[in-house]
Amino acid sequence: MNNEQHQLESTLPPDKTGLALTLLAFVVVFMAVVSSQPLLSANDRSRWCTVWSLVERGTYRIDEIDQVPRWSTIDKVRHRLSDDQPWHFYSSKPPMFPTVVAGLYWVERHTLGYELREHTAFVSRLLLVLVNAIPFLAALLSLRRSLRLARVSDHTRWFVLAAAGFGSMLNPFLTTLNNHTPAAICVMFCLAAIIRIRSAEAATPGDYAVVGLTAALTCCLELPAALFGLLSFVLVVNRDWKTTARWYVPAAIIPLAAFFVTNWICTGGIKPFYAFYGTEKYVYVHEGVPSYWSQPQGIDANDESPGVYLFHCILGHHGVLALTPVFVLTGVGWWMGLWTDRRSVLRVVWWLGAGLSFVILSFYLSRTQNYNYGGNSSALRWMLWLTPFWWYGMIPAVERLFRTRLGLVLCVALLVPSIYSPAYSRTTPWRPSWVYRQMERAGWIDYGTKIPPFVPPRYSVLGEVSTTADSRSEWTNGTRRISLQVLFRVEFSDQPALMLSLTEERDVPAAGDAGEETTESRRHHNLVILQHEKAAGNDVSAWLKEWTAPLPAAVADFSRSSAESLSAPAPEIVQLLRGLPSPRPYNAESPRYFKYSRPSGQKWALRCERGAARVAFEDPKHGRCWQRCDVMYCDQLPFGVVQWRIKVIEDSTNTVLRSETWTCTTLP
Repeated sequence: MNNEQHQLESTLPPDKTGLALTLLAFVVVFMAVVSSQPLLSANDRSRWCTVWSLVERGTYRIDEIDQVPRWSTIDKVRHRLSDDQPWHFYSSKPPMFPTVVAGLYWVERHTLGYELREHTAFVSRLLLVLVNAIPFLAALLSLRRSLRLARVSDHTRWFVLAAAGFGSMLNPFLTTLNNHTPAAICVMFCLAAIIRIRSAEAATPGDYAVVGLTAALTCCLELPAALFGLLSFVLVVNRDWKTTARWYVPAAIIPLAAFFVTNWICTGGIKPFYAFYGTEKYVYVHEGVPSYWSQPQGIDANDESPGVYLFHCILGHHGVLALTPVFVLTGVGWWMGLWTDRRSVLRVVWWLGAGLSFVILSFYLSRTQNYNYGGNSSALRWMLWLTPFWWYGMIPAVERLFRTRLGLVLCVALLVPSIYSPAYSRTTPWRPSWVYRQMERAGWIDYGTKIPPFVPPRYSVLGEVSTTADSRSEWTNGTRRISLQVLFRVEFSDQPALMLSLTEERDVPAAGDAGEETTESRRHHNLVILQHEKAAGNDVSAWLKEWTAPLPAAVADFSRSSAESLSAPAPEIVQLLRGLPSPRPYNAESPRYFKYSRPSGQKWALRCERGAARVAFEDPKHGRCWQRCDVMYCDQLPFGVVQWRIKVIEDSTNTVLRSETWTCTTLP
């Protein structure tokens, strides 16, 4: 701070109320950060994977940590530097910011000793305090100081600080690792420095350095902010080109160099992975599993028109004005300030805010192939970095409205719901906002991926039955094995039928020798499926019979066999193949991929349709219970099922009484 700026601030009265609001906002943010749950979104997991890999493995590759279920992310690309090298996975996010966080993690790792994967909550919260909460406090203090230098009245300044500290959707994202909050914080410092430069005839060279550093950082964190970086340079070079060359330019080079160097190390080029969206880096099939972005789901598959998308960006479920109506004052303030207040030191900030908001919104409206509102999040997150411009923009309107009691009431009425929205999403930025949920409950929106029902309905864990002789599959649950084999097709009593062989094996401890295991004698069943083509859509008991007589010597003898050779199969066989104690059609659920290793060692996956059903029954010991069965159907297998899971739960206590998983061992 130079002498002129110091003298200017020394003439201003103390601002204890503004300071109290700032500190209270920090306390709220700090408590939200230390109580937040980590890894709630694929978005922040993508960056955390890079942080972990850099420190623990010394690489930007996230192959290893991405295999951990809780850490797996869809925000990744498959990349290799040359055709003769193997594929590896990388975060799709620009690497500069995760590299900075990795540096902080390295310090923590070698001082406190806590490992990110083992102590995820503690380490992630500590790092978020360092990269989000504390910088946000410093940025609020900078905002407060700039408002004082701009001679904003006390009540207006307090209102703006309240909106900045409590009334924007920036706050929930301070509890997660993302690029939007650091970018907004950089903008806060940058605008404050621009105001200092324009409010004093002898601005310090440090102010030029701050503008250069923070504007360039904003560009690195938010790639569409490149226009802001260019405009910031134009503003300061017109003010003093020599000081700009000596201070702004070197300061701006530091983050820009870091951005391109880390990107070169990570990708082998200067283009970030963002620039390859829609290419083979995003759309691929790896070990039998297509990437998420080759078949996006839910809101990521949105195909709304530009008009509908614009509505929801402004007034709808992700709407800036729907979630934070206090920014209505920003639009009014821009109109009032730009056309009536031509001498204000804030005028250039208003022009920047209005112009950039229009350009950035237009840019994302033009990206019709990616109309997903920033994914499953509580706000229009790619607009968050513009929030500081909106705080400054509301000043003329607040100044005018605060002159009357009705205007004061209106301002407060706009601020209260704006405080509620971030409070509702305080620690859940990656989940829908309250506006989204209300619109969804009312039936106005539905972005869920529609799963068509099974046609015909399925009543069995068997997806289909092969008619090819000798087709065979085997499943095991660890201690028990069953195998099904098609013996032959026959005509029985003038009806088409299939003869199957079902074999059961069970491992039990050897008598008198606990610890050893032996296999019981096989239990063998000859089953007949009557009217095979009509079996689909009916319960197992309607089409399955058991052959109780010795098998005839020739297939032709079956047509002359007596119906007395058929009987109802044992109840345990029916329940095994039904998956449930009583008939119930399976509900279709979203497809999944079943991963396994082939005999050659190659990792592969089968695409499976999923079904689920549950029924209630009375247990002699536990009373009313529920049995649920989840099935992974696959039409690439003879009997159409890869795996099914059974779980029996006591109704009164919700206690799991039995759980077993049957998995096919005869995979292609």
